[in-house]
This record gives sequence, C-alpha cells and structure tokens, in this order.
Amino acid sequence: MRAVILLLCALALSNCVTLIAIPPAIQYVSVAATVVSYVATGKGTSDHVISAVVDQDCALHRALLEDQICTENPVAAEVSEGEVMALLAE
Repeated sequence: MRAVILLLCALALSNCVTLIAIPPAIQYVSVAATVVSYVATGKGTSDHVISAVVDQDCALHRALLEDQICTENPVAAEVSEGEVMALLAE
C-alpha cells in the first residue's frame, strides 16, 4: 500500500498528470529543475518531496533496480565546537 501511495505522489508531482492545466513555460522550468536535481543529487524533485514527507531517503528509480524505494536516513555525526574550529583554522 505504501508503494502505491508513493507512486501516486510521484505522478501527481510530475508533468504526467497536468499536461494541459499548466502552461508550457512552467513545464519547461519544472523539467529543467528535475534535470538539475538529478545531476546534482542523483534524485529528482519528486524524490526530494517524498523523502521530506516520509522522513527517509527515497528515490523512485530504486524500484527499477529491485531495491527498496525508501531507506532510513543515515544518522548525522555530531561534531563538537572544537572540531569545527580546528577545521576552520586549517
């Protein structure tokens, strides 16, 4: 059921659903933003939205690789103030 909801969210966020309701100029900007996002992060704009909603690392292309679409976010390492100051001093 969760995969179906994620798929519906991706379709709703993509240009597939609203081909006529959105002007072509806005569609081009949306496609450009998605391409830039894929180049920069390896995930599309809808992947980032889904990741934020479910608070996990999600990428819909993982389903094609027969992998889990969403995985737990890696825990960020806490850095002390002294370590930050040492890095900035270098």
